[in-house]
Amino acid sequence: MLTLALELPAKAMFAPSAEGSRVAVSTDNGEATRAALLTLHAGGNAVDGAVTAALTMGVVNPVSSGLGGGGFALVYMEHDHKLVVVDFREVSPAKVGSAELLARNQKKGDTPGKRGVSIGVPGEPAGLEWLARTYGKRSLADDAAPAAEIAERGFLVSSYLGETTTLFADGIGLSPELTAAFVPGGVPIPYRALLSRPELGRTLRRFGAEGARLFYDGSVGAKIVAAAQASGGTLELSDLAAYRVKERAPLTKVIDGRTVATMPAPSAGGLMLLETLSMYGTTPQSPLHAMGFGSSAYLHTLAEAMRGALADRMRFAGGPDADSSVIGAYARALDPRQLAARRARIEPKKTHPTPEFRTREQGTTHVIVTDADGNVVTLTTTINAPFGAQIVAGDTGVLLNNELDDFSSPQDIAGFGVIGLGPNRPRPGVRPVSSMTPTIVFEGGLPILVTGGSGGGRIATGVTQAVLGRLVFGLDPSACVSSPRIHVSGTSPELTVDADIVEDVRAGLRERGESLKDERYPHASIQVVAWDRSSPRGVRLLAATDPRKGGLAVAQ
Repeated sequence: MLTLALELPAKAMFAPSAEGSRVAVSTDNGEATRAALLTLHAGGNAVDGAVTAALTMGVVNPVSSGLGGGGFALVYMEHDHKLVVVDFREVSPAKVGSAELLARNQKKGDTPGKRGVSIGVPGEPAGLEWLARTYGKRSLADDAAPAAEIAERGFLVSSYLGETTTLFADGIGLSPELTAAFVPGGVPIPYRALLSRPELGRTLRRFGAEGARLFYDGSVGAKIVAAAQASGGTLELSDLAAYRVKERAPLTKVIDGRTVATMPAPSAGGLMLLETLSMYGTTPQSPLHAMGFGSSAYLHTLAEAMRGALADRMRFAGGPDADSSVIGAYARALDPRQLAARRARIEPKKTHPTPEFRTREQGTTHVIVTDADGNVVTLTTTINAPFGAQIVAGDTGVLLNNELDDFSSPQDIAGFGVIGLGPNRPRPGVRPVSSMTPTIVFEGGLPILVTGGSGGGRIATGVTQAVLGRLVFGLDPSACVSSPRIHVSGTSPELTVDADIVEDVRAGLRERGESLKDERYPHASIQVVAWDRSSPRGVRLLAATDPRKGGLAVAQ
């Protein structure tokens, strides 16, 4: 009875998921969701829809993503049952300023003349073009057209964009181009104001017509390099020309008869998810189910599992192309004996300290698109910090990333027993470690759950909790993404808790040794689409978006 009582709020407090039977789209913004649906209805498949959604998010949510960034996609093509990871993560330049970058990471503030140090080679143009041309049904120009149109005609500023612009107005003020668009006359653009981005619209039109070469050996690329170097960066035209999209096998594990496919290195998000699911299972028979969803016992156990995964991230995660040991390290971290031993150490009334773990990941965007043919795309893209490096590439409208801040610095790895600067140290031509966690779960060869999220370091913890909510507790996707969450950053012994976690649960967490702090970054956003094949009326497709960013999920 206790378990039932604890589960009821999660099932009753939130509006039900969008429901359909053929297609679903879930993104952080209504404009992106509607644009992706238009692409699907115009004959595009899930890949086309995801490309359209990602490009649109770069227009309407420049806080988090855009053509000056990069990301990951997990793609499932039903016809040949192909499952592939597309890695278009940013890469450090050949002359990366490692010493400057490490020194900069130890400072709380940015030096305006050195913001370019953290700019990596953008991967999004190459990645989205690769997706469209390899698996899409429409031309890149068709997929880019909705985003270009929105940039040209304008859109209503979302509450998330309005709040973040106000919060980071001082940093935006360092860039004349950003100031003109987002802080005109010194006043941050408010919620529901009409905002157009004509320069970005023109760049999107050219991208659709000319492809990614515009960014890697064309005029836009030259402006990216000029802007980076003017701000102290080391990016050169040769770095752009050398960029390549990486096709990788997903990190996959069968747990309780369900196949979980998620992000491999250089992401560590999938490692956290698979470690947690391997320890506690993916069905209602999990010992977590008896604890009750949202109970202090459940949240404490989950926090301890996540702390172990964060420690593994610091010891093992890195760029697999630069360090061949990373793949083997992930396999060892997921060894059943290792995880069984870790689970045995987790105690119901004790919190184990973790050395301080810092992550500078912040701004990301996630989109999920499924189509009537059964194809699925879950894609995360980012420019890292709010408005990235807060640098615009000339008159292109393209904001540049500051992704190289995701490399480890000495204080990040202190206390973890890492030799030297570890596998995530800054080096030339390396992709820094990420928390991005696009994931698809299969049962009987068919997808039953697809998820992913935005919010930097909070992605992996949020996705893990959403997956457990669906697979272990059977919650509606809306409840999975809307329920209060915890977050472990590794700062010993604090546990970050959402404001909606009630006082008796907080008291229970304190009794278990947890030191609590309130969430100050409420805009981490998780997306979920699930298939319910138990209904006699046929397959139900359920789509939900996290209310924390005010996105839109649609199923038809």
